[in-house]
Amino acid sequence: MAFTRNGYGQVEPNQLSAQKTGQIYASLPLDTNVKVLQNGEFMYYDYASGKVVADDSTGMAEPMLVFNEIKLYEPFWRTSYKDFAMIRVGDNYVTSQAATAGYGDGAETTGVNASATWTEGGESHTLNGHTEYPYRMDGIAPRLLKTNVGDIYTTNMVKILTGNNVYAVGDTLQPKKNTDTKTLQLEKVTAAQGETLTGMVWVVVKVYTMPDGQPGLKLQRVQ
Repeated sequence: MAFTRNGYGQVEPNQLSAQKTGQIYASLPLDTNVKVLQNGEFMYYDYASGKVVADDSTGMAEPMLVFNEIKLYEPFWRTSYKDFAMIRVGDNYVTSQAATAGYGDGAETTGVNASATWTEGGESHTLNGHTEYPYRMDGIAPRLLKTNVGDIYTTNMVKILTGNNVYAVGDTLQPKKNTDTKTLQLEKVTAAQGETLTGMVWVVVKVYTMPDGQPGLKLQRVQ
């Protein structure tokens, strides 16, 4: 089917094992080169470099599924799941373009040379360069899910095809780096004659729709 996407990527979890196994990771800051992170993209939880990145510094890790909790603070008639993404504003983030328009300079913390003063243990402390308390992370932390063979989910966060190219049941997809977004996105791939695909592989098990009616694909991890 011809594939289009309106707004940001969406994930509908059908059977994601991480929700039961606890293989959910959300303690590392996002690479500052990533300006927008969408649900359904993939990233490496690279503990060696201390960041969530699109390039694995170890050469041995596998990418994890981005599935942030959807929080939209604008009136419901203005936003839906397609409007949600983790959008960088300074070293903070907002959750939709509507929020970006109304958030103001409060999110612009990069380059601010401010001092925060607080009292702890009867002593006064000052933290230069931030306007938050010292437990605040330097950056934004996305939520990543470790996927396993057999996992199933529905998404529209795949590479948009043009012309007569379509997605069909049986197509195989792998996460590939998008040089513009600095993230990993699922693309259709085929093995060369006489060879087999290596690494993570997802297969289209149903050409489907998202809850809002947009085109979607139900995928199952097979490798």
